[in-house]
Amino acid sequence: MSRYKYKIQAKYFILTAWLPIALGDTNKVAAFPVPSVTNPSIVQESDRPVDRRRRSPIPLEQIDRETVPVGNREVITDIVVRFVDENGNLTKGKTNPEVITREFDLQPGDAYDAELGKEGLQRVVDLTIIDRASLSLEPVTDNQAVLAIAVRESSNFFYGFGLTLPPPTALQGPVRPNTVNALSNSATGIAGGVRVGLRNLGGNNQQVSLGVEGGVEKFGFDLGYRRFLRHDRGIGVNLFNRRGVEPEFDEGERDLDLENNNDPWVHRLGGGIEYFQSIGEDFQGVIGVSYQRVSVRDGAFSDDLAARDELGNRLVVSDGGQDDLLTLNFAAFLDRRNDSENPTNGYQLKFGSDQYFSVGEADVLANRLAANYTHYLPFPLFGFSEGAKTLVFNVQGGTILGDAIPYDAFILGGSSSVRGYDTGEISTGRSFIQATAEYRYPIFGFNAFNQNIDVGGTLFIDYATDLGSADAVIGQPAVVRDQPGDGFGYGFGLRTLTPIGAVRTEFALNDEGDTKFVFTVGDRF
Repeated sequence: MSRYKYKIQAKYFILTAWLPIALGDTNKVAAFPVPSVTNPSIVQESDRPVDRRRRSPIPLEQIDRETVPVGNREVITDIVVRFVDENGNLTKGKTNPEVITREFDLQPGDAYDAELGKEGLQRVVDLTIIDRASLSLEPVTDNQAVLAIAVRESSNFFYGFGLTLPPPTALQGPVRPNTVNALSNSATGIAGGVRVGLRNLGGNNQQVSLGVEGGVEKFGFDLGYRRFLRHDRGIGVNLFNRRGVEPEFDEGERDLDLENNNDPWVHRLGGGIEYFQSIGEDFQGVIGVSYQRVSVRDGAFSDDLAARDELGNRLVVSDGGQDDLLTLNFAAFLDRRNDSENPTNGYQLKFGSDQYFSVGEADVLANRLAANYTHYLPFPLFGFSEGAKTLVFNVQGGTILGDAIPYDAFILGGSSSVRGYDTGEISTGRSFIQATAEYRYPIFGFNAFNQNIDVGGTLFIDYATDLGSADAVIGQPAVVRDQPGDGFGYGFGLRTLTPIGAVRTEFALNDEGDTKFVFTVGDRF
């Protein structure tokens, strides 16, 4: 029997995580003038790492009169797009100009309106294929003008570590962000993940990417395609294949394995298609259809199927050891944070619903509902340097209506649930509620490899409960492994803001007296 226990939980290899800092941030560039315009202005910079993390929309008030001309109700005779290089010189662009102009409500024949110009420029800057953009009016007559859009394109190549797709996404896969963290479709152990891709294929804002993850107890890939119809809508397709030792079958006071004493390895193969669109201010929605074939094997590379553990408890629904599931997925994301990289004020709400249908031997009919709310509140309690002092509250909850299959039930415990416990050590339940309060405060900052690094501290407390629903999960994985069903943890840590995101080092204790040292790359919420 092989089994691995870790006091250090990590999502990424340390060397891989810190490599971009040594290389420098390639996304930040100096402002440059726009040539060949009557009213030259500085091109608006998108001051965030678009290749590695979700792009934060620039508030409209930051697109000032230097970038958007006031105008005098001139009639627009034409709209032109000019592509510029890093020095502001005209160059040949790769993007179809219609991809840029369709973001504006202004059209030839309209009277110029500065507010509509701001809104259109905001949408252009939000395109991942655009690094900067500015707007100008070029007079033709006293009351006529050409609307000129100067843009600098982003690099076609992009990469990111771990979960790199912007939320929400309805599709499943090993390197896709979950609507709610308390999920059982993630394997345990030390691992690393990276996604690489090409954007703006054909000049029409299409992108393909490949995400790969590997570690001691998991490996897999996710191949994705996205076509943006506008800045806030489009379609996505993905294909994924993944194997790993998942915590619903690997944690608890009682050790249960397969009949041959091997760990159960969960194999997930599938894909899906989705449509995503803005459904309101700061409100994104997505609907999709996913298919996955789930089976349990007795090894990382084994073809032998296992439907039950050594005591006869079900691991999958079908007697053949393989479940084929069709899922109608919906997710929504309301984002009212002041910043997506390091929020200090505002809130965000995530919601997901997955309707399961069996298309094979597994007789499954279920709906999985989950919600995740986080509130950021300025709270100047204490700190050791200048910077934001923030109190963060997070509440998550969910339930499964119908058949609660074990490999997609809610797992509790771990760095994304209750720190101080191993991942999945508290429970695998049909329903759950978990809550966190965390205080973040600045300590000091420094510069390394021309990058500003801010180091802060955290104090936190976490609690989670399965609401007594563990016995309602098929196979009762938490019950047969003597998991407690609820628990809380508390502790302190360091939170370092780097170009690749937040790097967290935390020490946590739980209510059973155990301690854990946790290292993760990526913010908790």
